[in-house]
Amino acid sequence: MHRRRLAVPVINRAGWGILHYTLYILVCVNVIYVESLSLSFILVGFLLLVVALLPALQICQITQNRGWRVLLALIFFFVCGYLAFAYHVYRTADASPMVLGLSVILMLGAVFVIVVVQLSRSSLLLLQEIAQSERHLARHDSLTELENRQQCTKYVEQCIQQGKAFSVLLLDINNFKQVNDALGHFFGDKLLVAFAGKLRSLAKQGSKVYRMGGDEFVIVTDAASETKLFSLNNGLLKAFNDGLVIDEVHVDVFYSAGARIFDADEKSSVTELMKHADIAMYAAKNSRQSLVIFDQALHDGVAAEFELFNALKVALSEKKLKVFYQPLVCGHNNEVHGLEALLRWTDGPGSYISPMRFIPIAEKNNYIKQITSFVIEQVFKDLDNFLTIEPGVTIHINLSCQDFHGRYLINQLVELQSKYQIQPSCIVFELTESMVMVDVEQARYMIGVLIDMGFAVSIDDFGTGFSSFSMLRELPISQIKIDRSFVSSCLDSDKDQAIVETTIYLANRLGCSVVAEGVEDSKTAAYLNSKGCHYLQGYYISEALEKNSAKQWLHSHRMVKKVLKR
Repeated sequence: MHRRRLAVPVINRAGWGILHYTLYILVCVNVIYVESLSLSFILVGFLLLVVALLPALQICQITQNRGWRVLLALIFFFVCGYLAFAYHVYRTADASPMVLGLSVILMLGAVFVIVVVQLSRSSLLLLQEIAQSERHLARHDSLTELENRQQCTKYVEQCIQQGKAFSVLLLDINNFKQVNDALGHFFGDKLLVAFAGKLRSLAKQGSKVYRMGGDEFVIVTDAASETKLFSLNNGLLKAFNDGLVIDEVHVDVFYSAGARIFDADEKSSVTELMKHADIAMYAAKNSRQSLVIFDQALHDGVAAEFELFNALKVALSEKKLKVFYQPLVCGHNNEVHGLEALLRWTDGPGSYISPMRFIPIAEKNNYIKQITSFVIEQVFKDLDNFLTIEPGVTIHINLSCQDFHGRYLINQLVELQSKYQIQPSCIVFELTESMVMVDVEQARYMIGVLIDMGFAVSIDDFGTGFSSFSMLRELPISQIKIDRSFVSSCLDSDKDQAIVETTIYLANRLGCSVVAEGVEDSKTAAYLNSKGCHYLQGYYISEALEKNSAKQWLHSHRMVKKVLKR
């Protein structure tokens, strides 16, 4: 039997050849592909590292930390390493999975480096921005953007060290508290910003403007003579002449300024210059001037005032302050109406320091409450001694505007009234018109409280202000005292006479009693009696007496009245 040959072996050999070449081509292509892919990953990593060099260099410029410089050097090293590895892959055509995996790892490492560097740079830039902001805030006022007190001090120190001619000008806005109270603190802040902006725009070359705090500003200027300072002040006055418009509200702006000219020969410190400018500023405020330049007379006055204030505190603690009493009598029958408690400061045997000297200083230094407290307690102690002699006597006690702040006065009265068991109807509190007009609402409230407690209230120095009549209409006053300046000259001056007579008539119509203080002679007393003045006070009646002398006067006066009645 004859078998047929098959062609399979021939076909298999040809197929295997084709397959062999095909696989060879595929392997070559795969090798090329893997090699290209590996090179691509390495080059991407290389480019990322190159990109990371710039933020790393910026970080080294921002911070002086050596670690970042090490990182920058490592990035350079890795850049060179990536290039060397890419060259090796290209030359050897190594397409092994290990090379591909290593290429991927290198690329991801570069991604990690650039992410870390970019985030670090962003964080450092943010910290740098925050630090710059903090430095700015440390040097500048956050509201007005003017440089602050610390920068002012540094600049003045520099000027002193350089020995250059300059002046320090301290400005304070008048009535700023009233603006705040009337229109609110937000409006007040806007006023400060507008005021600062105006000062900054007016500051000439050679001048710098600072905000010291509150409503106080400083101009450090090279104007080092009185003529130049007054010229600078005139320019400021002219600029603020039309006021400021804030939120469509027109605000008149007035300021008080004190200036201190630097003298290189005196070798003054920053503290002394600022203190002297402050003294001059308060002198300007008290004298209602726009500018006062510091001089030796101001310094001597402040030094004397400081010594007197310290001596006053010592005098109060050492009981050198005494309460004297000046009688008030009825005009028509000479009966004793009361005694006014007057403070005296003994300065040796028969020598006294006038209250006109130390009372304003006590008020200026917020010490008047302690003085008032002492007087009230002394009066409450002495009251029984006077009531034993003259049962219907009343004691008049002067108050200050500072006594109306808070509830200190009321709390003290409640405590002392309980302690000494006094009758409130025996006490008359005297308030000056200027004191009441500082805060009419607070005065109305406090007067109402005093009256509810049983005390009486009198207005002292009536007629010396501009609001006397409106005050009588608004406040529950039971008595007024005509100021001595009108009484002492009422017989010689038609105008003073008209004021006295009008006041007596007005008081009678309003149901108030009237006290004329400063009665010096019998003619004045007779005139006042003829016009219906209720009570008289002055040297014609008696001078102010210490307690025992006042008791003797009351006793003698009472004995004389008894003899006359017989």
